[in-house]
Amino acid sequence: MMRQALIILTLLGLVPLPAKAAPATIPPTSKEELQAELSTREISIQSNFTGIEILIYGSIDFSQTEAPDTGTYDVITVIRSPSQPLVVRRKERVFGIWVNTPGHVFPAVPGFYAALSTRPFRAIASDQTLKELGIGIANLDFGQPPNDEVKEAQFRSAMIRLKKQQRLFQELDDGVAFVGRSLFRATVALPVNVPIGRYTADVYLFRDGELISKSLSTLEVSKAGFERTIYVLAFAHPLLYGLLAVLVAVLTGLAGWFAFRRE
Repeated sequence: MMRQALIILTLLGLVPLPAKAAPATIPPTSKEELQAELSTREISIQSNFTGIEILIYGSIDFSQTEAPDTGTYDVITVIRSPSQPLVVRRKERVFGIWVNTPGHVFPAVPGFYAALSTRPFRAIASDQTLKELGIGIANLDFGQPPNDEVKEAQFRSAMIRLKKQQRLFQELDDGVAFVGRSLFRATVALPVNVPIGRYTADVYLFRDGELISKSLSTLEVSKAGFERTIYVLAFAHPLLYGLLAVLVAVLTGLAGWFAFRRE
């Protein structure tokens, strides 16, 4: 009887129907995530090596470029080789002869460094952020606290100038270009004198001066073939390398003497 009474009251609208389950809440849009890749992960240097260009490309997952309040995206790419100690010397004229004077030692100098971006660095992020991330040649830390700031600044400036002339230090504030709303690409030229080692390629995504995502890749640059044999021999067995070099020089001299001797 109670059940029949409830049914009648429900039909008359005196008892409300059970509420339907609320639909699942749509999760908020995920935060943008940077995806980047290199056109090659390994470079072999042989005698015919004349330099190579590396393509860096990627996309922004969950891009919100269509939203009016998302701001502007900027991408900065930094490629650098392992750091090594470097001695910078100044030449001075002594008794009419140019000689190297005692120089300045920088404990950690990358053999190769390239920074590319969509806009000038300072238009993308603050000076503090750029310095913390080591973006830009001016923000590189060479691993030594300044003792004589004036002297160190002179040697640092000279070293950077020489590295730029050798194309081992590069900066391009228009080196990264967007292809569409979320795709980007950049090209880095490695010169013929590029050092070997495991390189790192850091790609940073900024929005309105704030770092929102980062991607890290590696690149292996090594010698191959006969050049690799000579390189390993020179650094792993320097004494044997020196003896072989003297032997080759003596044999070359003897061969030239026999070839061009006068009867």
